[in-house]
Amino acid sequence: MKQRLTLAWVLALAVWDVAAAGDGMTLGIHVHEPVHIEAAARTGYSAIRLWDTGTDWASLKPQPDLWRLDRVEAYLAASEKTHLKVLWTIGNTPRWASARPNEKCAYELGCAAEPANIEDWRRYVRTVATTFRGRIECYEPWNEVSFPTDPAFKQPGVGGDPAQFFTGSVDAMVTLARVAYEEIKRADPQACVLSPSFHSSGNWAEKLDRFLAAGGGRYLDVVSQHFYFGEEPEKAVPIIRAMRQVLAKHGLDHKPIWNTEIGFPFEAKASQWPSLSLEDLVYALTLRTYLLNASEGVPRVYWYAWDNKGMGFFKPETNLDFGSAAASAAVHLFDGFEAANCESNGRLWQCRVSSGGRRLKVVWVAGKNAKPIPIAFDRDATRWGRIRESLPAGRQIVLDGRPVIIEDE
Repeated sequence: MKQRLTLAWVLALAVWDVAAAGDGMTLGIHVHEPVHIEAAARTGYSAIRLWDTGTDWASLKPQPDLWRLDRVEAYLAASEKTHLKVLWTIGNTPRWASARPNEKCAYELGCAAEPANIEDWRRYVRTVATTFRGRIECYEPWNEVSFPTDPAFKQPGVGGDPAQFFTGSVDAMVTLARVAYEEIKRADPQACVLSPSFHSSGNWAEKLDRFLAAGGGRYLDVVSQHFYFGEEPEKAVPIIRAMRQVLAKHGLDHKPIWNTEIGFPFEAKASQWPSLSLEDLVYALTLRTYLLNASEGVPRVYWYAWDNKGMGFFKPETNLDFGSAAASAAVHLFDGFEAANCESNGRLWQCRVSSGGRRLKVVWVAGKNAKPIPIAFDRDATRWGRIRESLPAGRQIVLDGRPVIIEDE
């Protein structure tokens, strides 16, 4: 006999008393080329993170006496025109300044090492913070720090891949964060400063713990984390909670956490969801991500990336747009966002949402290609798709990974 669930049962779920902190929910985007910023802004995004944009230290100062600031200017001009808040990730050591110039890194050689002379970093940060004073909302000193050579991470692989974004010690990163914080606050006191970003794999909660224990908590206004979820947004929930436990341990649980990078290779993975169209998959995973982050008190999420060939909303061969409309539908549910509270009963998830003067309930089945659940609602509902599907009260449907939105009383 098939299980049949009613909305009355769904509403019986207990909910966590957690709401998004701050002044609502801010949804941001990564954009690789400035010419695409206007299109991304039209979709509904209100913030942008500059990373993989040719605006890092190695790109801006490829030689000791050479500055290339035109790329930053292009991004800022386009972002200001479209009223996007700018978060700028400024790290990535140029080879000439690197403590290990022949070490492999994510972008050729030397970039994952700390600078040989910390004064090179200080002058660089001071220059960019002074030059762009008042135009940058927030700075992030480094992307996805990893400590593969740190003695605290003795197990092979625990420190992360050496050919990534930071291979120095915890103390070296604290020094970089301190200098960045000092110079940015001195040049532009209104700008906020994030921690270096931490990733959700490879004992990254322990790495944040070590960073804070070494004094890093004194040099941040916001904690930056990349809550990548693989194929299930729900997997980010325990990771967010683990990060909060680390912050509480150090008396920093009042600091906000931002999800500064999250994405998914929709087109490459679409065949694993044969029951969903590509657009449906974009909508389902983006909306579920936003709801769960909001529920866990993460008030900012930056999607990676609008025009990325592997993780964007376009087919790389034809540039055919398959996802921007779906992403826009998910983003606009948060217009006027106030709070979200989510809970699960096995595979069934429910979020209660207050947004734009509306009270909503959003329900879906979690799990990659999870078995759908027959369900009936006692109020009218809708499900987004190529054609918006109206679901009259009392009609039995098959609930799957696509969120269904029910107007609350």
